[in-house]
Amino acid sequence: MLPNIKILKLVKVISSGSNFDETLEFVFHSFQEHIPYNRIGIGLIDKLTDTIHCQAVHSDNETVLKSGYSLPTKETSLIEVVDLGKPRIIDDLREYIKSRPHSKSSKVLLQEGILSSITLPLYVNNNPIGVVFFSSYSPNVYKKEHIEFLEQIATFLAISIEKNILINDLILVSITGLAKLVESKDSETGLHIERIKNYSEIIAKQLAMNNEYKEILTDHYIQEISDFAPVHDIGKVGIADGILLKPARLSPEEFEVMKKHTTIGADVLRKSGSNITRKDKHYFSTAIDIALGHHEKINGKGYPFGLKGNMIPISAKIVAVADVFDALTSRRVYKEPVALKASYDIIACESGESFDVDVVKAFLKSEKQITSIYSQFKEESPIFL
Repeated sequence: MLPNIKILKLVKVISSGSNFDETLEFVFHSFQEHIPYNRIGIGLIDKLTDTIHCQAVHSDNETVLKSGYSLPTKETSLIEVVDLGKPRIIDDLREYIKSRPHSKSSKVLLQEGILSSITLPLYVNNNPIGVVFFSSYSPNVYKKEHIEFLEQIATFLAISIEKNILINDLILVSITGLAKLVESKDSETGLHIERIKNYSEIIAKQLAMNNEYKEILTDHYIQEISDFAPVHDIGKVGIADGILLKPARLSPEEFEVMKKHTTIGADVLRKSGSNITRKDKHYFSTAIDIALGHHEKINGKGYPFGLKGNMIPISAKIVAVADVFDALTSRRVYKEPVALKASYDIIACESGESFDVDVVKAFLKSEKQITSIYSQFKEESPIFL
């Protein structure tokens, strides 16, 4: 099929509502007969953290440099491609790395068997957002005549990325708005969502430093945990106000009703994203895990299902610690806030019982950051007794 016809098909794929992963897969399988590549990678710039992170990869073989991999921009030469706005061709990565022996990403790509590449900047409304790599297992395959055609592909990929970012933001704002509406019923917990979001992200990032978790807790997954931690209690939208707003401790019967907020929340999220997928998963897959699992306990004595240990998703384990810590340190109509030191001690004592041991270790290692967030979003003066 002629490349121009395939370009038109690409336009249709993007305009049909396909998510970015589907768009990238279409590109990967559509143009290999015209351009020599075995791998396509997308790197996006995060200006807040001054990093470039791998957003997506499609390859003929297993990848080593996977989605979620990130590096400070100062440790890469990619920022030069973005700043200059010009494509870069590497004829032989083995020779290229001799002049850049400390390039971590180049070493990883060599492990995959990549020997040459062409890198193009990605722009949205004249603003740089990242780069796209077309890479080959053979050296010296990219020519200047490839550039014009690949610049068209890069333009369409940038459009697809922008479209998906906009849609994702709209969905996230909508569902978070619903969570805030539920929370607003109780004015005493007005900043609960902000604290939970930040606590969960801090714990996840610290846990990712553990070798056992760094392949699991990718930048993408950590971002999902941060994005969806605020909707952990969204199921309370289905709990009667007489129970939800009771100015005293709940009776055993009322508590059984309150427990249902976990399954109600999961159901709300499933229905909210019933027609949306991300990498063949339900869009709210991580959010559903959190809503269902943030009251489960490692010892199996939690709810709604009494899951034990590794049966509980790591996202839910993280939010569970963040949620209980926030509950301890916050004032409620039926209790005064627990002092910070005592709250840390309570979490530590429940390690291996209510909470995952590794998650608690990550939480305690992050004490300074956690306390800083508590102070930043506190609703009253902190108690350090």
